[in-house]
Amino acid sequence: IPCRTATRGSFPLNGTYFQVNEVFADHESSLNPIDVPRAWLWNLPKRTVYFGTSIPTIFKGLTTEEIQYCFWRGFVCVRGFDQKERAPRPLRARLHFPASRLKQNKPKTDEKDKLKQ
Repeated sequence: IPCRTATRGSFPLNGTYFQVNEVFADHESSLNPIDVPRAWLWNLPKRTVYFGTSIPTIFKGLTTEEIQYCFWRGFVCVRGFDQKERAPRPLRARLHFPASRLKQNKPKTDEKDKLKQ
């Protein structure tokens, strides 16, 4: 969801600064992903979205020129947005954690012990 759409075109007066190329992840579809056929999206223009908990986390280790290139080519997403309550929400881990760090991919302690035997 583009920031201007989420805020209905008004600038928040609580001191929050929204980048022009910042988008929110829809909270509802982050919890319950929707199935969209690839054919519906295939011919649309494509843009890159960088997900993370903060801008410094997303672009850690990149040079200024590399960061500028990322902003020219795509969007950043650091939070979710609940459309029903019209409120920001934390970004779901599934959108910014590597698959190797997600809980469901880690074997439980009992399973680790069984694998060692």
